[in-house]
Amino acid sequence: MSRLFPLGLLLLSIPTACAPTARQDARPEPSSSPLSPAVSVTPPEATVAPQPSASAVPPAASVAPAEVAPEGFEPIPAKRKGGFPGVAFKKARAFAFDLSVSGKPVCRAPLDPDGTLCSTVERDGVELSAAQVERLLALLGQPSTFGGGAKCFLPHHGVVFYDERETPVAELSFCLLCDMALAHPAIPRTRPSDTGEGLTGLSEKGNAALRGLCNELGLPKCNARSPQEFGAPE
Repeated sequence: MSRLFPLGLLLLSIPTACAPTARQDARPEPSSSPLSPAVSVTPPEATVAPQPSASAVPPAASVAPAEVAPEGFEPIPAKRKGGFPGVAFKKARAFAFDLSVSGKPVCRAPLDPDGTLCSTVERDGVELSAAQVERLLALLGQPSTFGGGAKCFLPHHGVVFYDERETPVAELSFCLLCDMALAHPAIPRTRPSDTGEGLTGLSEKGNAALRGLCNELGLPKCNARSPQEFGAPE
């Protein structure tokens, strides 16, 4: 006959090896090793606007110094006993002026009374060679160069003679539109124009010769035939 055991005893007799084991997913205990150093974060540098380089900085607008009378300059007389130019000189330079003036001249000659260049004169000009100077003086010494002319005077080209100190000693201006010329000092043996003011008329030959020299020197608007060609640019 089988023996019955109380239920409580059966439970106590179950081997402990069958009891559920403790869970192994518990958080590990912190190790005794020192903590890793905190990552150093460098704060972003302040944005600094780049400074323009010296070459990128536009230069300040330059102001041309006021011209002063040339050293030793003396007003050029209306006449000289020696004629034109009547004194020793070292060189001659040709100039263009009033290139945007179609009416009454701003400059009647390359020079102002104090020996400085007139306001509308194209600076630097063109120096004549020795042969060109010789040819110009020979032309001015021929009576056939002069005569005729008109009652207008709208000069746009001229020549200045300088001594060894770069001081002006004589000047010539001429109007190829009106066949007229003005010289300081006056050119001997020329008949003054009826308009007075020291002007003298140019013959067809004289006009052609001066126009040719003008072109040879590379001055602007030597072949202009009308005052409107000198008007202000649009």
